[in-house]
Amino acid sequence: MAREKYQIIHLAFTTSWRFAMDTTGMVPDSQRSPIDPTLFADLPALPGIYRFFGEQDELLYVGKSINLRQRVKSHFSARHRDKKEGRLCYLTRRIEHQVTAGELGALLLENREIKQRQPIFNRRQRRYRQLHTWRLETDARGFLVPVLYRPLANNDGWHQDSYGLFRSPRQAKAMLDSKVCDAGLCPRICGLEGSGKGACFAHQLGRCRGACCGKETVESHDQRLRATLEDQHIQAWPYTGVLVIREENGQQTDYHLIDQWCHLTTVQRQPETAAVMPDTDASFDLDSYRMLIRFLDQGIEHFVLAPDN
Repeated sequence: MAREKYQIIHLAFTTSWRFAMDTTGMVPDSQRSPIDPTLFADLPALPGIYRFFGEQDELLYVGKSINLRQRVKSHFSARHRDKKEGRLCYLTRRIEHQVTAGELGALLLENREIKQRQPIFNRRQRRYRQLHTWRLETDARGFLVPVLYRPLANNDGWHQDSYGLFRSPRQAKAMLDSKVCDAGLCPRICGLEGSGKGACFAHQLGRCRGACCGKETVESHDQRLRATLEDQHIQAWPYTGVLVIREENGQQTDYHLIDQWCHLTTVQRQPETAAVMPDTDASFDLDSYRMLIRFLDQGIEHFVLAPDN
């Protein structure tokens, strides 16, 4: 009897909750409605950057491509299988673009816009305001010693090889401390431990090869220090004037003006003098530096404007 009552109650309970759920409101319009073809109307198959804007004309996203039309369309093609792309396409109401002569110009422009304008969907990159980097100087005993340096504060650019780029002395010290520990370098010689006589504390713990007490030569310690910092290496500026990098795509020619690894500006006419007006907020940027090194290593066309006398 009790079992029969349970079955009747259970059946009534489950049946009462069997209704059709309207899920259409849970699906973004980008996955239910056709794409507005006017969004792509003016996009060329050329290199450059593009900007997605939202309902209130807020900047949602900045991207780059060597084929603007194809790249922007790929965002909308991926909207069904990628949640982030779906959300971005759902919110986008307007798309702008800016053509560049080549890939480097697109990379430099995209990097600057992301850091200056902080689009909502881009990775939140910060432009370094107070730069800190390590430089190697020779001490009284002949050892190379890392010395913390602020290039913007001293305002003499990148005339010497440097290592790393950091927002604070604390961040710089953390990197150096990790490198010294991993390589078995002497923390006393590297300035991470106070001065003293005899072996350093790290050597007593078996974490230093003994440069502090004569068990490792100056040459060996210097070589290992350079090697362990190599992945942080920022090359000294090797040019005697403003570097000009030329890009052309058949329809447009760009000249990127670079000084002390800083992208000053891009112009469409070949400059004849090094006296240029830098773009707003032009400053050294580690990402731009790496882009420039890569393209220069690949042999991109460039020349140097001698400094004005």
